[in-house]
Amino acid sequence: MPTSREIKGLLQPLLDRRRDLAFVGRTLFFTPIRHYLRGVIFVAYWTTSASRVVSFASPLYNGHFDVDFGGEQNKQASFHMERDWKDDLQRTSQKLCDKIESYSLPPIEPLIDFPHHRKVPAYFFGYSSRRPYPPGYGRDFSLNACIEGKFDLAEEVLVESLEGILPDIAEGNMEKFRQDIDWLNRAAYLLHLLRADRSRILPLLHEWEAFKVKSCKMTKYWKPSPFPCEL
Repeated sequence: MPTSREIKGLLQPLLDRRRDLAFVGRTLFFTPIRHYLRGVIFVAYWTTSASRVVSFASPLYNGHFDVDFGGEQNKQASFHMERDWKDDLQRTSQKLCDKIESYSLPPIEPLIDFPHHRKVPAYFFGYSSRRPYPPGYGRDFSLNACIEGKFDLAEEVLVESLEGILPDIAEGNMEKFRQDIDWLNRAAYLLHLLRADRSRILPLLHEWEAFKVKSCKMTKYWKPSPFPCEL
């Protein structure tokens, strides 16, 4: 499988001509990053020498520790690099850059926020247009309701979407789940704030954004900005 350095070398012509793109780790993404991370990730497999190139969009404010490229990958703009990519690096670079620019980037470039994101169901895992929403989509819907200041709706959707699967966290142990690796624990913490102290929700989501870009080593490309209800 290609290393991060090898991938960056292959992508250099695209990075040179597209100043709105950057590459970190194994991820090519649009800059500056505000509330949404949009790009393509090179997914490594041990069974092949090539990577799968998957386009994605995800909110920063979900507090995930990595790129979080989940979705319906068979419907996202994804493809496999050719197994003989090392045989002719110049040819591979040209083909890879052209395909990413013409095929992978156009579907995700407009996905700058949740209202745009939800119009493209392929980029949500288990998307449904009807309530009760599946757990993952219900979480993202609730988070968006929070940044719009619709806290009653956020609580309602979070409860109905995750009914029966949210962990029962004792009140005295809540704080340790604020940045938990398990998104269900973070959802339980969010629900705790929705019920106990809504004034702490927006600071929490800004904190989750900062945590995510730092974990992904993308802080230098992040442009912190207010949420819709703070404008």
